[in-house]
Amino acid sequence: MSKTTDKLPAKKIFKKDFPYHIMLLPAVLLTLIFNYIPMVGIIIAFKKYSFRLGFFGSPWAGLTYFKRFFSDFTLPTVILNSVILGVMSLVLGTVTAILFALLLNEITGLRFKKFVQTVSYFPHFISFVTVVVILQAFLTSDGLLNQLLISLGITEESVLFLGEPNYYRWIVTLTSIWKETGWSAIIYIAAITGIDQSMYEAAKIDGASRWNCMWYITLPSIIPTISLMLILSVGGILNVGFDPAMLLANSMTMPKARVLSYYVYNTGIISGDFSYSTALSLVTSIFSASFMVIGNTISRKLTGEGII
Repeated sequence: MSKTTDKLPAKKIFKKDFPYHIMLLPAVLLTLIFNYIPMVGIIIAFKKYSFRLGFFGSPWAGLTYFKRFFSDFTLPTVILNSVILGVMSLVLGTVTAILFALLLNEITGLRFKKFVQTVSYFPHFISFVTVVVILQAFLTSDGLLNQLLISLGITEESVLFLGEPNYYRWIVTLTSIWKETGWSAIIYIAAITGIDQSMYEAAKIDGASRWNCMWYITLPSIIPTISLMLILSVGGILNVGFDPAMLLANSMTMPKARVLSYYVYNTGIISGDFSYSTALSLVTSIFSASFMVIGNTISRKLTGEGII
């Protein structure tokens, strides 16, 4: 903010920036309605909730459901599944998005570059229901992939991709990469376009190749953006895998597909144990916030960049 603006009274500053406040108002209202007001429901975790008595009329249960959290024998497997799938999606997804952005930056043809960008964004807008239909067409016992493998002589009989638990995590992770790489790369592409072009010109004069420019200029310059995105993504590790577990998993793959978000849904919506599912969600949120703080601390130690 300029010195002239700093000297203005608060009312004049507000009046001057009033159009921007109006533009921001819908986002503030949506955040308030869908993120803050529903937090009143957290009280369910401390009560023996019933529809008839409501939020405030249901009797208090104290920490009963939180104690149950630590005695639930199903949770260790569920949390392990969530962490493994979350880490796979985070690491492979981030690496793929960064690599895609770096390679896209090396394309010199503007029209072809825009075409590749547009095509890469498209899968993000496909619903996971449609993706599941595509996967079933490709990966069933008589699907296109099995027909191709048999015709090439790689296998003698069909492989049950969707029924093998060891394949489930890789199918979900690779599907997520295909679906989200182009969209996730947008922020990295924006960061790359902000790099001072004079550094590339100086490097080329010194005889640096395109690979050297990418490795020693482009990648180090977007480290702050990478750190920021990793910190924000770490908080969602425990919340991955709901759609695949809901739509793609079956009785054979469910031991690997049952993640925390699906377990909360099954406990609360299907079984009707709303108090325990709310307690699970609250503890999950606390762990997610802790992961973000830990990730921020590690990022500051290693790169000097962080969000807090």
